[in-house]
Amino acid sequence: MHQWVVSPGKLNLFLYVTGRRSDGYHYLQTLFRLLDYGDNMKFFVTKNGCIRLFNTNNNIISNNNLVIQAAKLLRKFCFRSCQKKPGVDIILHKKLPIGSGLGGGSSNAATTLMILNQEWRCFLEKKVLMRLGLMLGADIPVFINGYSAFSEGIGEKLVSIFLPERWYLIIIPPIYINTTWVFDVYRSAFNYYSPYRSVEKLLNTPFSNDLEPIVKNMFPEIKKYFFYLSNYASARLTGTGACIFFEFYNRYLACQSQKYLPNWIKSIVVRGIYISPVHQILSKIKI
Repeated sequence: MHQWVVSPGKLNLFLYVTGRRSDGYHYLQTLFRLLDYGDNMKFFVTKNGCIRLFNTNNNIISNNNLVIQAAKLLRKFCFRSCQKKPGVDIILHKKLPIGSGLGGGSSNAATTLMILNQEWRCFLEKKVLMRLGLMLGADIPVFINGYSAFSEGIGEKLVSIFLPERWYLIIIPPIYINTTWVFDVYRSAFNYYSPYRSVEKLLNTPFSNDLEPIVKNMFPEIKKYFFYLSNYASARLTGTGACIFFEFYNRYLACQSQKYLPNWIKSIVVRGIYISPVHQILSKIKI
């Protein structure tokens, strides 16, 4: 796969915490919206057995990266008994900020599983890849599923949902937010969980994010952003943050609103999509 593959970002249009398992994982109900904006990745299959990840400056990225973990997990699952194992060199051009709530790391891991499933001739079914992805992170299955979707449980229960075309103005604060921190604070500070509701009811209820108040309290800078942006339109946090977004019916309105933002606020305008660009590429490959 020597062509660049777009590893798409996502937004959580709503997010509700409905409970907690004995192992510490929280039960969620959330609506994932895939975006036409993301990181770029290239894959070069090798015969030397090495799995390496490079940035666009040809610097090797840490082996702790989810991309490396995903490639190793797939290889272990498919080539456990093989003496000679395939390798890969992966180039990653990051555009999605780390710790932003846009799902960059999860999307990169999902893209790696999907592309190497094809390039290494594993040919695992999607549901198997999704189970492997869930072992690495709760958001990874939605990217492997490849469609904007309603998710519940810890991320393993997905229902693809066609959403009308919308455009998003995304604010990118210069802040890194660790998802684990946010859920740890939620667990220790809150005894309340949102009631479980059907997807039909949730889609017809004003959207919100249970974690937004926590993030505002943990990060005063985020609270300041919300206070300032309230002069423009109603904003929401995606995931555990740090990114904040506005929804618009078309690109023109999103771009016009972006023009009113001061220069110190970094922002992008993106389109919500239904099908992942990774799935679109894989559907065109002839075996």
